[in-house]
Amino acid sequence: MEVEEASGDGHIHSLDPQLERQVEIVRNLVDSYLSIIHRTVRDLIPKTVMHLMVNNTKEFIHSDLLAQLYSCGDQNSLMEESQEQAQHRDEMLRMYHALREGLSIIGDISTSTITTAMPPPVDDSWLQVTGTPSGRRSPMSSPTPQRRAPPGPPRPSGRAAPGPPSRPAVSPDPGPPPSVPSRPTRAPPPGVPR
Repeated sequence: MEVEEASGDGHIHSLDPQLERQVEIVRNLVDSYLSIIHRTVRDLIPKTVMHLMVNNTKEFIHSDLLAQLYSCGDQNSLMEESQEQAQHRDEMLRMYHALREGLSIIGDISTSTITTAMPPPVDDSWLQVTGTPSGRRSPMSSPTPQRRAPPGPPRPSGRAAPGPPSRPAVSPDPGPPPSVPSRPTRAPPPGVPR
């Protein structure tokens, strides 16, 4: 007695092992047959297309093209290069030579980094350094010395006018600094008349 069960995927499973074995054999034979057909068709279709194309081209050359070639009077004129093709060939040759020259120029350029040595430090030995214990320079030896105006002629109002600025002379021994001019004595203001 044969019992069949229906599963959820729609297949009917039999409990007879011999029937299942036969179904599996048939399924394997059909799969192998279809794979052989698929492989054969995949192999034959490009060959058939190329065979038909080559045969049709060969028939066209023998029947039509040779008749047209022989009907033309001068076969040597057919082998001449057209003006457009000559221009295109010359342009390609110019581009080829320009690219080769560019590649040779690029090949000559050295891509290594060139380093230069640091410049020597600034020599400030010409500045006068005093013998202070802290090793600092005196105000007179600073690179920008202070400027003082020399005393000028007195103005009528009694005040001293500043003179034009002078440039300090750079000398190894500047000497004592100039003295500050003193103010002239003022007369007492006039009294109020009575």
